[in-house]
Amino acid sequence: MKLTENTTFKVLLTIFLLISNTIYSQNSYFEEWYSADKEHLPQNSVKSITPDKYGFVWMTTENGLARFDGQNFKNFNNTTMELQSNRFLYLFGNIKKDALYAFTDERADFVSITKRKVNKIKKNNFNKNVLDYLDKRFYLNHQLHTKIHFLGCRIEDTNENYYLIGAKNISFYSSKHKLIKKVAHNYLPTNDYFLIHNELVCLSNSKIYSFFNSNFQTQNTLNLPSNSKTIYNHLTQQYFLCSANQIAMISKSKNKLFLTTLVKLKNDHNLISCVYYDTKNKKLFLGTQNKGLAILTLNKFTVLTNPTSTNNNYYAITALTKTEFITAKGEIYNKDGLVKDLKLNQNGNTYAITLDQQKNIWIQNDNILIRFHKATNYTTSNTYDFKTEIKTIFCDSKNKIWVGFRSTKQTKCGVATIDANKKKATPEWKFFIKDAVSFFAETKEQTILMIGKKRILFYKPNSKNVQTVSLGKNEARSIFICKDNKIWICTYNNGFSLLKDKQLIKLPFDTNQFLNSAHCINEDKKGHFWISTNRGLIEVAKSSLLQYIVAKKPVYYHHYDTEDGFLTNEFNGGCQPSTCQLENGYIIFPSLNGLVVFHPEKVNKIIPIRDFFIHEGETENETIYFNDTVYLSRKNTRVKLKIDFPYYGNGNNIHFESKLMLGENSKWISTSGEKKTISFTNLPPGDHILFIRKIGGFSSNYQTKKIVLSVPYKYYEKTWFKFIIILFIIGCILIISRLRYKYIQRKNEELEQIIDERTNALIKTVEALKITKNNLSQEILQQKKLIGTISHDIKSPLRFLAITAKHLDEKVSKTENETLKDNAKIMHESANQLFRFVENLVDYSKIFMEHHNINQLQKEPIEVVIYEKMDLFENIAVANGIQILYKNETAHPLLIDKKVIGIIIHNLLDNAIKNTKNGEIHISVKLEGKKLYVGVTDTGNGISEEIKNYYLNLLKNNETDKLSIQNYGIGLHMVLELVKLLNGDLKINTKKNEGTTMEIILDYI
Repeated sequence: MKLTENTTFKVLLTIFLLISNTIYSQNSYFEEWYSADKEHLPQNSVKSITPDKYGFVWMTTENGLARFDGQNFKNFNNTTMELQSNRFLYLFGNIKKDALYAFTDERADFVSITKRKVNKIKKNNFNKNVLDYLDKRFYLNHQLHTKIHFLGCRIEDTNENYYLIGAKNISFYSSKHKLIKKVAHNYLPTNDYFLIHNELVCLSNSKIYSFFNSNFQTQNTLNLPSNSKTIYNHLTQQYFLCSANQIAMISKSKNKLFLTTLVKLKNDHNLISCVYYDTKNKKLFLGTQNKGLAILTLNKFTVLTNPTSTNNNYYAITALTKTEFITAKGEIYNKDGLVKDLKLNQNGNTYAITLDQQKNIWIQNDNILIRFHKATNYTTSNTYDFKTEIKTIFCDSKNKIWVGFRSTKQTKCGVATIDANKKKATPEWKFFIKDAVSFFAETKEQTILMIGKKRILFYKPNSKNVQTVSLGKNEARSIFICKDNKIWICTYNNGFSLLKDKQLIKLPFDTNQFLNSAHCINEDKKGHFWISTNRGLIEVAKSSLLQYIVAKKPVYYHHYDTEDGFLTNEFNGGCQPSTCQLENGYIIFPSLNGLVVFHPEKVNKIIPIRDFFIHEGETENETIYFNDTVYLSRKNTRVKLKIDFPYYGNGNNIHFESKLMLGENSKWISTSGEKKTISFTNLPPGDHILFIRKIGGFSSNYQTKKIVLSVPYKYYEKTWFKFIIILFIIGCILIISRLRYKYIQRKNEELEQIIDERTNALIKTVEALKITKNNLSQEILQQKKLIGTISHDIKSPLRFLAITAKHLDEKVSKTENETLKDNAKIMHESANQLFRFVENLVDYSKIFMEHHNINQLQKEPIEVVIYEKMDLFENIAVANGIQILYKNETAHPLLIDKKVIGIIIHNLLDNAIKNTKNGEIHISVKLEGKKLYVGVTDTGNGISEEIKNYYLNLLKNNETDKLSIQNYGIGLHMVLELVKLLNGDLKINTKKNEGTTMEIILDYI
């Protein structure tokens, strides 16, 4: 068959994809390059490389020293110190004792590296034999000389003991130059001498090696690769063999050497000049002659792909045997790769797969559920067509297959179950579960959990009762039931939560919020959760999650991404199962590009547990160094503190927080970014405490350090200055107080003089008042005498006149002379009125003249006073056709002031009789609470509004200038005065031609 151009292109593209995918999947490391071109290094020729005591990696270049902390470089050359040359050769010294050294070309400058600092030192008397060995090792590594011999060299170990190589023997000396041991040995120029674990090894040109401790008697052969370059790192005592396609390292165990291949190289690294292997973090540092620094991170994870397929996007997977698992495509894998492709599901979706107890494979393909039979090695199958799209499937502990469906408008949601124990089982529908179920799980109590739309359903097979838990705004992705039967819910938009007592307890996000889309959880044997996301894989200790729930303790999340060997950071979820674990301990997660397989105990975790340091800062572009206290000047308004922390793992796993104590509301602030700096501007004067902390690993404990920021006070802000100012202010206050005192004293003297003058005037006034008082007393006495005279000299004749007029009226009434009768009657009435008026006036005057307190007057029953007044006015009332009635509404006798009430009732009766003809007058008395009500009501003509308003206004205003006695009479005026004295009130109700009611209201005690 002849291929068309398009067909040929497709074939070639397929072959290319297969080859490239196969090659890429075999990469066993992640490679990063750092160079001067990217402003990392001061120069691209890296001469030597070594770690220091604190974990920082140092390297020499032809333009200075460089220090690497895992994220950033710090360079040292003649721009930071006084150097004659920047061409550094190699590093030497002692890592354990924090004493590293380096020198520039022709030994022009010597520097020491201690406590993470570089300092220029004077040329020390370094032992010539030691430097001779180091020079030869350095040049051997760089292959500038082909003939290297170590005769007479001195090789020091980490304890400063040393080996001295002679022509016939090798001697071992202590650090104090005392001979410890001497071994006979014939030196050969072709031999290589180096230390591993502080023991001298002799490696011949014929690949035979022997040890000093065995007196070079035991000889073994080491199978070294041909055409390989030897590079020895004398500071770390690591011996490497580098070829075009691999890097290997010699290791020692039980007096034997072994060659271990570290990496298979995908590029030519022949220009390697120095090597350091971080055995703990599985990182290989390669210094090159002209390309800078390469860091190879050995993969912790394996990514499996199908070499015969171009589609390595995986979803549902499940364990098939103890060491194998199967995908929803029907591909069987073990931890090393594809075992067999059953091709069970080539074109359908791959979102669900499950195995029943007979190891039959159940796979969904849109509307159809397929069961492949184990008995026929999965060559035969039977199907179930549900006529609606299947979302997920699950096999419970009773070997029952649960089927969940996608929600559609045309079909009714529900859940179907199939008994897998039967070869031809009919699906059983459970329509009482109305939700579209997307994920199933089963607890140890055999309760089935189902993720529905916005809720989680709890269903016990023996009961049709379905309990629900609302998910709120969460979109659940999967359910994970851990070993202790706790239920965890992963969501697509809100991380993950613990489901406890039918309540969702939200767990915190990681720093970068990669957990926002949490697909699923798997638990390893140590109780760590592995959570797949769209941004990589996250590991967390379950114990720290539970501690957060109980006590809000911090949670450490460890992040893995493509630097750790993934082909992509985007894992897949929304399927069932989204992860699986084999009995041999391996865990598998599906991703957009391959299946990520790993053993949790074999994953080398680079955890940020090392100590961090804060001893360097910048102010106005000036570098400052400090220990625990930073002394700042007031000229520098901005300070930047640098956190030194060697960490060679994923930068997302570093999380620093800082808090400056400036008040009660100080809060922890995240210090993010690769630079790891903390900046402050315009700090107030004083000593301020700065706390810096980071989470140190899965224990979720904080490592905290304290720094004091000391900002000096200006002279006017210092205590002594304030004290002087206070003394000055106190002195001023004392002087002003003294002057004020003198002023007040002078004023007091003037006031005393004025007071004396006024006192004299007051004495005179008092004397005048005394005279006035005596005069008033005399006047009062005269008034009393006048009242007495009136009472005796006027009242008595008036009483006699009234009596005489009465008799005269009675005598004349028998005559027939009408004129005489009328005159006698008028004379009788006038005499009585005049007598009553004088008697009232005398009693009224006596009240004010004889008593200081009106409430101390003689008290009698009110009935006596009222009946007395009724008798007094009886004749006049009869004469006018008036009937006087009295009503007492109180339940017990009332005691009143006789004269006061008598005058009041007298005048009220008098006023009522004057305004009434042929009618009735009602006197009423009642007691309500502590108020006494005395009322007089007549049926006369009624008083005018003008008179009513006059009396009421007079009662309120008490303005004597408005009195109109000549118009209205004196009677009611006396009543008003007495009411005011008693703090009482007067109520007047009147209606023309119907009568008037006057009511007096008094306090009754």
